[in-house]
Amino acid sequence: MSSRFVVASSPAQQALRVLGVTVVAWGIKLPSAHAVARRAPHGYLPVRALRRLVAAHATAPSTRFLAHSW
Repeated sequence: MSSRFVVASSPAQQALRVLGVTVVAWGIKLPSAHAVARRAPHGYLPVRALRRLVAAHATAPSTRFLAHSW
């Protein structure tokens, strides 16, 4: 059996292997570690926007608050 068919020992290693093969096959340039670190985490909401949201919720009836989202 060739070494390229060896299964990685963890899901994280398998994911890195898939990404590596995809990058080579498609010729994709992955973002640098610095660019990845600069991105906001998933679900991040700036404090200023959060304050506006809380203020809007305090003044609006709760049944109609963000009704389009539910």
